Amino acid sequence: MDASLTASRNVQSNTKQQLALVPVIDLLSPGSAGAIADACRSHGFFKAVNHGMAVGITETLEAEAMAFFALPRGDKINSSFGFTKPLGYGCGNIGTNGDVGSLEYLIVSDTDNSTPTMPIALCHAMDAYMTIVQEVAGRVLELMAEGLGMEDTNVFRGMVHRDGSDELLRLNHYPPSLRLEEAPGTGFGEHTDPQLMSLLRSNSVSGLQIALRDGTWLPVAPDTESVFVNVGDAMQVLTNGRYRSVRHRVVAEPGTGEADVLSRLSTIYFGGPAPAERIVPVAGLMGALEVSEYMSFTWEEYKSAAYKTKLGACRLEPFLLKELGAEETTATSS
Repeated sequence: MDASLTASRNVQSNTKQQLALVPVIDLLSPGSAGAIADACRSHGFFKAVNHGMAVGITETLEAEAMAFFALPRGDKINSSFGFTKPLGYGCGNIGTNGDVGSLEYLIVSDTDNSTPTMPIALCHAMDAYMTIVQEVAGRVLELMAEGLGMEDTNVFRGMVHRDGSDELLRLNHYPPSLRLEEAPGTGFGEHTDPQLMSLLRSNSVSGLQIALRDGTWLPVAPDTESVFVNVGDAMQVLTNGRYRSVRHRVVAEPGTGEADVLSRLSTIYFGGPAPAERIVPVAGLMGALEVSEYMSFTWEEYKSAAYKTKLGACRLEPFLLKELGAEETTATSS
């Protein structure tokens, strides 16, 4: 066999093997920014270790969340009466467009001024968790910018950590009792996250999968000591496609034996900007002749459009400029 052909096949094989592994990045290592940039380009996803999140705070939130989800359904619904929709408790339905999953959930916002009647211990646990997860997310956003060689490494963090930014905390609970008979395996259907990024932590029950570039699904083994980072749609636009948002899902198969009685619990932080923030490729990143791949839009416009679509839709497609070099229009122009 021709030596060059053999070498080419070996490179392709090695590349596939690398893509079939979840990137693991030590946030304290000197090369973390470059490693994060590589992971955001190749997978849109990575596992972060040495993240600095206190074990006690995460374990307390997990315990309080499980206690909340163990309450009678009526009590959980009543606890959401004070929330502004779509915040609060939900079960089965994902959004308002007919998507369903084998889960129940609780969504809270750092800036929501409503007065729900949730258990006090759970409120305190979520507040404490939000404080530390915001710091970790901010550090990751700085490293994302640094990995692109940007002079202003605060550009992404500044969008998320400012007054009026759209930061959410979501608790997803997948008990065996909610697994759908008519759609076996459905936990939370495939989708991308609209925000800049999301940061996920789960208990030891598996289910998370990410889509690779070739369309295959890669199971992500749970790791209670690590956090997982997803690139979101807004970050894809801000980097003009350099970083790619990752399609992911949760598969809740019945399993056998011990798996039948275990519930998956995941805690997801979503980092979004203020509603009026305009989402366009960052000027300091664009080359002299580089053209934006996307229309200009605000976060409020994109969020509104995204939540009107089915979960699995390609939410960025309506905002994609079909021909590079076309005159840029706003997302709301006719």
